[in-house]
Amino acid sequence: MKRFLKYTCIASLLIGIWSCSKDDNVKDIPVRDRQEVYNENISKIENFLKTNSLTIIDENNVKFDSIAEGNSNSIWNQSQYPLQYIDVRNDTRTTNRVDGLIKDSVHYKLYYIIINEGGGDNPITIDNVFTKYTGLTLNHNTFDKNDLGFWSGFPETNFTPSSVISGYRQILPKIKTASSITENSDGTLTYNNPGRVIVFIPSGLGYFNNAQLKIPGYSPLIFDITLVSKTQADHDNDGLLSIYEDVNGNGNYWDDDTDNDGIPNFLDLDDDGDGYTTREEITYKIEEDGVMIDKLYPFDEIPNCENGTIKKHLDKNCH
Repeated sequence: MKRFLKYTCIASLLIGIWSCSKDDNVKDIPVRDRQEVYNENISKIENFLKTNSLTIIDENNVKFDSIAEGNSNSIWNQSQYPLQYIDVRNDTRTTNRVDGLIKDSVHYKLYYIIINEGGGDNPITIDNVFTKYTGLTLNHNTFDKNDLGFWSGFPETNFTPSSVISGYRQILPKIKTASSITENSDGTLTYNNPGRVIVFIPSGLGYFNNAQLKIPGYSPLIFDITLVSKTQADHDNDGLLSIYEDVNGNGNYWDDDTDNDGIPNFLDLDDDGDGYTTREEITYKIEEDGVMIDKLYPFDEIPNCENGTIKKHLDKNCH
């Protein structure tokens, strides 16, 4: 555990420095075939894992040292922090419409090491998360570090913070948030038992050909990430948490479009396209202290239309 100053709005904006912008002095790099680049990247990553050792210095710092291939102390062979991987697809989007997924047919292998599972809850990819990180290249150079922490969300909307690269956010469900956060008498915070993961990201799940400050184009990256906290998001501010807008229950929030207008429900102000906003349709009035006030139904209590079988905000015949 370590105490940190409370994050400020400035901290929450730091993500824009490394996820959305690049050095104005860096020239654009021609776009190459994504599968070809991935094949090169994964070879470099696996070679790195076989020819480097890992030392956890403290909860904010990690050290990699070059060693001979075949050494039992390599990241590839050591057992203290087992090397794992998941197969993922690029979830980057060019727009927030149903058909806005980037065109990328590559199946990516995302290697990772869990340093600490965490004592709280696992996030889902559309949660807002508060994380800290150190970012490194495969030549051991640190290109960015944020010990203060920042909020990020996916997808980015007017009601959610800036997003991060695909490989960063897709690994977070593998760890948990801190079990608790304690505010100290001096105004600092103690994060108790947060999750921590080191992930090795091919450039296709990172910046690809978009060179960043201290990051050449097509560079695989290493992120040492600590997950502190999460909140469930209401991306369209319609009164329903986005987690409840996966109508078909398949875990994909982009293929639920009740009114077929090209906007997924969790980003659509009027889910059934009847001209009444979702917020209007899940609002009811109640008297409190002689005054009528508006309340939102909890999701489980949203009524169906009369003689209907689905909730009223999803039925265009019900107002």
